[in-house]
Amino acid sequence: MLRIFNVKQGDEFSFTVTFKNLQEDLTTFNMGVKKEYTDETLLVNKSLGNGITKITTGKYRVDFSPEETQALTPDFYVYDLRFTLGSVVFTPLYGYLNIQETVFE
Repeated sequence: MLRIFNVKQGDEFSFTVTFKNLQEDLTTFNMGVKKEYTDETLLVNKSLGNGITKITTGKYRVDFSPEETQALTPDFYVYDLRFTLGSVVFTPLYGYLNIQETVFE
């Protein structure tokens, strides 16, 4: 599913992902953010226990700290959110992270 997140630079930001038919806990769940898909380096790299938290079976929260959004220059970035179940890789959420300047600074 394509989704665009609009975030003010320096703001805390989080979102939840719910999988309605997931009956087991995920062991691999990652989110990567890059300027371009062809870039080699992730600017933000989230994983279970490192920015991604299990809330209940099938429900997870992804958190960005103010320091993480502050470190990104205002612009559009690409991201993928993916997990592995058995030997199959799923990318249920992907799109653009739009970091915007704030009028207060």
